[in-house]
Amino acid sequence: MQLTKAQATRQRYIMKCISKEMTTAEAAFELGLSQRAIQQNIKAYRSKGVTAFIHGNLKKCHRSHDNELRRNRIINVFKNTRIDGINPFEKVTYMYFTDILNDEFNIKASVSWVKSILNSLGYKTPVNYRSKKKQDVHLFRERKEHFGELVQADGTPFDWFGTGKRYCIQGYIDDATGIPLGLHMTKNECLFGYVEAFRKMSFRYGIPEQLYPDKASVFFVSQKTTDEEKHLTQFGRMMEELGVDMFPAHSPQAKGRIERFWGTIQKQLPVQFKLHGIKTIDDANEFMANVYIPRFIKKYAKKAKGKESKFIKADMKKINSVLRAKFPARTDRGGIFTFKGYKFFTPDLPNSKIVIKMNEYEGIWISPEKSEKRYEIKLVETDTSGKEMPEVMKELVEKVFLQNAKPKFREVYFDIDMTQFLKYGNSKKKA
Repeated sequence: MQLTKAQATRQRYIMKCISKEMTTAEAAFELGLSQRAIQQNIKAYRSKGVTAFIHGNLKKCHRSHDNELRRNRIINVFKNTRIDGINPFEKVTYMYFTDILNDEFNIKASVSWVKSILNSLGYKTPVNYRSKKKQDVHLFRERKEHFGELVQADGTPFDWFGTGKRYCIQGYIDDATGIPLGLHMTKNECLFGYVEAFRKMSFRYGIPEQLYPDKASVFFVSQKTTDEEKHLTQFGRMMEELGVDMFPAHSPQAKGRIERFWGTIQKQLPVQFKLHGIKTIDDANEFMANVYIPRFIKKYAKKAKGKESKFIKADMKKINSVLRAKFPARTDRGGIFTFKGYKFFTPDLPNSKIVIKMNEYEGIWISPEKSEKRYEIKLVETDTSGKEMPEVMKELVEKVFLQNAKPKFREVYFDIDMTQFLKYGNSKKKA
């Protein structure tokens, strides 16, 4: 590397000092440096050679130049990112946009700097920060000491896809660490959503010690009863079989951690869904489980005070056998039974007491009243009035039985030759 005139001059005097032609004091006087500086130059030359006379910042960009490049990249990402023609950052907060720059675009920046850049573009955060003076004061409850000791449960309907249509995410968060343990989106708040979110939690962590939901009818029987018998909802029965102690919160403030969690993801998930082109419930559930929750845990998880986990690892086969909605029914002599206005057919269990079982994970099937053996069923006729069956169950029927059917054939789906079953019923009657 070629030296400048000043660097070459310094090299000449240092070489004279090394060859004993000049003392360090004389060289210091000629170069206008301290004697100590000359000694340091001699030491550097012996270890590095001629590069010792070249400044270490040579050909490095000034920091302000790097900042300008990053600033331009941030502006470009914010203004020009388009997913299906939509800018995903139309309603992003300063803090979350900073996180996205780091996670998605590998751009390191502080929140205050990103805020100043966006403000210079005329952008203001969509969040209206309330004055602390106007906020209601609630008593603070200490976190539980152990992971899995208390799990808060809740659901939140929201316009997650920015289409004007609200869907519900049901989920569980750990009280000790604040991390989401399982999230599942459905069309509306329902048993199936809580069951699938619980299944995800059980698969990854195990069964918690206590569950802390609100007083929703999914969890507790709301009607007052006069008898002493214990009345349980479908979900309550599942938790009792799994040994989970479940008790209700009497106000949203009592389970404030999960309420604040919903506030956080309502600001973040719509942005992520737009950024990744997610428009369906199935894609949203996959993204939350595989991408969003791990990132959330990495950024926001608190450390539990106790080292011991209260989650109980259990066989998923056993858990799956419990996490099912069950409804008693009876087939007629032809193997036909009705459930909430829909007619189904089973050739294997005519004139029998059965239990209808269903969940999103395994579909819809039946078992004899006193057996766990699984029998597949077929849909015979749908309820055209659409009054009796809840919307989420209709979607499950659609998914299991009508996914590949043409629309005009959906009203009556399966024709049955009843002759053999009528014969069976008549012969049984004569006997």
